[in-house]
Amino acid sequence: MRCLVTGGAGYIGSHLVAKLLAQKHEVVVLDTRRPAADVAWHRADIRDRDAIRLKGFDAVFHLAALANARRCAEDPRLCYDTNVVGTANMVHAAFRDGVARFILASSSWVSTAQMGDPVDEATPFDLSNLNSIYGASKLIQEMVCVSHLAERGGPAFTIFRYGTSYGERMWSGLVVRAFMESAESRGVIPVMGDGNQYREFLYVGDMCDAQVLALGEVAGNKTYNLTGDQPVTILQLAQEVARHFPAKIQHVPARRAEPEPKRVLNGRAKSELGWKPSTSLADGIARCAAWWRSLTAEEKREPYWV
Repeated sequence: MRCLVTGGAGYIGSHLVAKLLAQKHEVVVLDTRRPAADVAWHRADIRDRDAIRLKGFDAVFHLAALANARRCAEDPRLCYDTNVVGTANMVHAAFRDGVARFILASSSWVSTAQMGDPVDEATPFDLSNLNSIYGASKLIQEMVCVSHLAERGGPAFTIFRYGTSYGERMWSGLVVRAFMESAESRGVIPVMGDGNQYREFLYVGDMCDAQVLALGEVAGNKTYNLTGDQPVTILQLAQEVARHFPAKIQHVPARRAEPEPKRVLNGRAKSELGWKPSTSLADGIARCAAWWRSLTAEEKREPYWV
C-alpha cells in the first residue's frame, strides 16, 4: 500500500516507518523535521490545513501530536491546536482526497475517564472522571474520527490507544530514557516514592507491529488498546536499567501527583489482529541501553518527539 505517516520523524513514527518499509509498503512522511529513514518527505505542519494533500494514499497513520502531557497542561491552547485541530485537518483531508483508512494514534490516558478497573475498548466513559488536558485532547481526536465517518461517510478509521512505550529514540520525558540519563551521568536512578506505581510497558517495535496489521479489513472502524501484557512497577523498571549501568537506585519524594493507573486490557488486538507483544522487558531494556551507548554526546541532547 501507499502509506503516509504524520510524525514519521519522531520516536514511534520512525519505528512505524521502518516496519512498513520492511513489509514492502511505500511510505511518505509528513513532518516538520526530516525523517531519519530514506523515504519521501513532505515538510508540513498538521495545523496548516492548506498544506495537507493526501491524494493517492491508501492509508494515513496519524501520529503527529503534542505528546508531552506536562507540556499540554502548561499550554492547553498549543495542545488543542496540535492534537485536535491538527487531527480535524487530517481527517477532513483524508475524506476529501479519498483515503481508504485513517489510523489514529490515541492514548490509554483516556482510560482515566472509563468506568471501573480493569478496562477494555468497550468500557463506557464517565467524562466527569477525565482528569488531564492531554487525555481530553486524545479523546476528542477519537470523537473527530468517529463523528466524521458517521455524518460524512468517511474515512474509515482504526484507533490505537497507546500504552506506555519504551525503545530506541525515546524522547527525554520518558521514564526509561530518564533512568538511563541519570544512571550514566550521576550513577543514580531516582525512583519516586516506594516505586510500586505501575504501567503496562510495551516495547515500541511490538506496538508498531500491531499498527501494520491494522491495514487489514478486520480493523476497519475499530478501536484497540496497545499495552503490555503485565503491569511493571517503576522499581522493577529501575532494577532492569541498573543491570546495564553501574548505578544505585535511590528513592526520592514524589514531586507531583500522577493519574491513578488502571489495568488496560489488550485482548481485542490479540484476538482480532493476531498480535501479541513478543519482546520481554529484559530484551527491550537491553536494546535501549545499547542504543543509548551508541550515541554521541551531541546526539544524546537531541530531542525526540512522538
